[in-house]
Amino acid sequence: MPSIASLLDSLPEISQSRLVASGFGVWIVWKEKLNKAVPNTLREYGALCIAEEANQALWFCNTSEIVRALARLQVWARVNPMPVMCQLIPMTFLVDYESQHAISISPELDRQDANFPHEFELLIHPKLKTEIESVAGLRTQVLGGVDGLAPVEWLFMHADQGMDYESSRRWYFVIKPLGNKADKEAILGWRDFSTEIVELLQRMGLKYISDVEEGFLFFPLDSFNLLRSFCTEILTLIKRVKDDPERMYWPIIMVAVGQKNLSFSVDLPKKIGLDWNRLAPDYPHVHFMEGLMLSEWFRMNEATYGTEALSLDSWCTIALRDGTERLDHGTIQVVLPSVLLGREGESCYYCGQFNHKAANCPSKSIQKPRPGVWSSLAKIDMKDFSKGFAEMDTAVSLDNYSESMSATLSSSEGLESLMAKAVFEINVPSQVRTMKIVWRSRSKEWADGLKQLAPQEGDYVWEAVDLLEQGELEEMEGLIREAQVKYPRSYQPHCLWGFWYMEKGDPTQAMFHWQEAERMSYTPMQQSYLAYLQGRLMEIEGNLKEAINTYKNVNTKAPTWIDPVYRQGVCMVKMGFTGQAMDLFMDLVDRDPHIFNRILVDPELDRGRVQLMSTLWERWAEADREVKSVRERVEALKKDIASRFDANHSFYEPAIEELDRLAKLGQTNNYVAYRMFMRGADRFKSNLDSEIKRETKRIDSELEYQSDVVRNIQKEAAWFPFPRLLLDFNKDFNFCVDKINWIKTQHLSNAETFRRATMLLEEIEERIAQLQKRLVTLRIIRDSTLFVLMLGRNFIWLELIGLGLALVAIPATLYFTQDVQGNWILDSIRQQQWEVTKGLVIILSIVCLAVAAIKSAFSFDKRKRELFEQLDDELRKAAPRRY
Repeated sequence: MPSIASLLDSLPEISQSRLVASGFGVWIVWKEKLNKAVPNTLREYGALCIAEEANQALWFCNTSEIVRALARLQVWARVNPMPVMCQLIPMTFLVDYESQHAISISPELDRQDANFPHEFELLIHPKLKTEIESVAGLRTQVLGGVDGLAPVEWLFMHADQGMDYESSRRWYFVIKPLGNKADKEAILGWRDFSTEIVELLQRMGLKYISDVEEGFLFFPLDSFNLLRSFCTEILTLIKRVKDDPERMYWPIIMVAVGQKNLSFSVDLPKKIGLDWNRLAPDYPHVHFMEGLMLSEWFRMNEATYGTEALSLDSWCTIALRDGTERLDHGTIQVVLPSVLLGREGESCYYCGQFNHKAANCPSKSIQKPRPGVWSSLAKIDMKDFSKGFAEMDTAVSLDNYSESMSATLSSSEGLESLMAKAVFEINVPSQVRTMKIVWRSRSKEWADGLKQLAPQEGDYVWEAVDLLEQGELEEMEGLIREAQVKYPRSYQPHCLWGFWYMEKGDPTQAMFHWQEAERMSYTPMQQSYLAYLQGRLMEIEGNLKEAINTYKNVNTKAPTWIDPVYRQGVCMVKMGFTGQAMDLFMDLVDRDPHIFNRILVDPELDRGRVQLMSTLWERWAEADREVKSVRERVEALKKDIASRFDANHSFYEPAIEELDRLAKLGQTNNYVAYRMFMRGADRFKSNLDSEIKRETKRIDSELEYQSDVVRNIQKEAAWFPFPRLLLDFNKDFNFCVDKINWIKTQHLSNAETFRRATMLLEEIEERIAQLQKRLVTLRIIRDSTLFVLMLGRNFIWLELIGLGLALVAIPATLYFTQDVQGNWILDSIRQQQWEVTKGLVIILSIVCLAVAAIKSAFSFDKRKRELFEQLDDELRKAAPRRY
């Protein structure tokens, strides 16, 4: 059994409504398959399908045309019976800030159940009796309660079959080309493209009127299906012509307005009452209700993003949904505050807004440029931009705009303050605070213009600047004259005269003095700044083409300065050439991502905001997809850092802090934050690779050093005479050799291998330290043993020589002195030959020992070195190198 509750439950929950519209709801229940005449008729009469299931649907209509639609269906069902039940009830239509829509009905109606009908049934809520009977040919009668339905006195509607319940929903479709009608390029461009449009109209059999003088082309569309068909055809034509370089395209503004009481005559466009200069080109403009109905086939966008009350009569645009316009295609929703979007009055030179004069601009209360505002804005989610602007609408009063906005700008807290600062930072080059910087700058180029500042110099001019900021133009005039007398060749007085005349409302004199100031200026920075002021004046005065040329000239003088290029894009949007401006804006976004946020919050781009937000969404969606993979890469880098470096490593702590900062940045839903996040991740990866290279180089160097140390230890220990006592020593030595060889054979790009190699280096260093401590004892034992051996050898040789000489010398002495008598020494030797021999042997032994010790001491180092070299040669020949 169909239940209206299941339809209501399928709708999104609207927590905060931006649009609330009362109207009529139709609950339709059918058996088996619904006749196509039912939905087609409802659409033709302006109804929107809210929810649909297998055997029931819920429709909404904001006008009483729905009564005529139901009457027509009832008459048609008498000839073509169909099992359909239609229930007409009061309904409220809701739209939230994310463009989701739902409906609201009274509690007594939201839990109804209905049986499948066997014929066409039409039930009317009693509250709608007046609307029914106001249509000629319709009458009602009381039906009473119905099982399963709400407990009210339902009515039955009877339609007179002789009446024609034709819909009054018809449109005039108006096409207007962009550009000045006196401009040759505009004339030629529109002439060629209008031929394509006329061929389309003739092919569709549409009668049209062409206003050659004003350039309008308009024609009637008598049904919803015809409106849908023509929108499809014209958008397809525009796409084909744009894609074909051999065909001429010219931007056009398209509007579908209800016919109502308008007559199909030449003066129709004048009676519509639209500000054509605010409408975006290339997209048909329809009312919000028609846009919702067409959204099944087209992508719908609001035509304005202000916070003024949205209604079903507000304007929106539609775009094709084909291969290039995906079904998941979206648009960035940043709702600008109504206090910034007023169009009454003259545009302020300093900020571009229409709600105040230049003399009262809040920007004059700001003392210096605030480029850091864009970095602060990059840390805010884009969805909070609308919240900040809504708070600005609350904080700023139109009746007291300058004072309330100045208070908001001076505040250091609150999202509305940040958004206000960003809005007024867009046009900072044309504001007084930039003039003060240019005067003080020692640089010739804009790249370093804000960094190299000199003190304030010159009489009168700085006092005149203060008076300009305070709005004291009368006193300022006298100071400028005195400054001009004292500094006749200075450009500063002429610069001040330009601002003075601009605020006085004399753009001709302002332009003259700025041109004079440019001629008298010295540096490219000063010249480009003064030319920029002239371009801004042309832009404010509406001479957009001349302004673009001036900004191009500024760009040639200051190629690193982004603002003149940005202003070219703004002028193109104001002219209606949003598509051409987007190419320029996208190049700027590539140069400076902060331009993305600047476009989002710039009120002067209101005319092309629909197309801008759609194109920016594509760039945003692309960045969002890339960021998802970068987030994974950052998490992988965290794991890599944790597994590669010890917590005590000098690189570990700052690396983790940087990755945490990047991870937080990557969670901020802001295009600039995303770009900073991706660039930061790439920069961190580069730094990590550099650190790994440095560490790898350090490890290699450390390995070479440790290899040399181990090699020396081996040489020293090889002569130890008691190898069985070196078990612990050999264990540490072999550990060092094995680990050094292992590290040398590994690829240190692997995190775990890198970490293990680093840890092994420390352990090898500790083992080497232990080996060197033990080596001291080994050296003592080794050197002592070697010295004793050398001493023993030398002593034995000397002793043998001495004993041999003694054994020969004593008998020889006695033999050759046989004839010598009376010598007591010889007599003593003859008498005590054995005792003398023993004494001589002892003396010889002592002398030999002393000589052997002296000889061993003098030759010890040399002999030890020779033995080490000999051992090294033998080892080199006997075995391959291990380390």
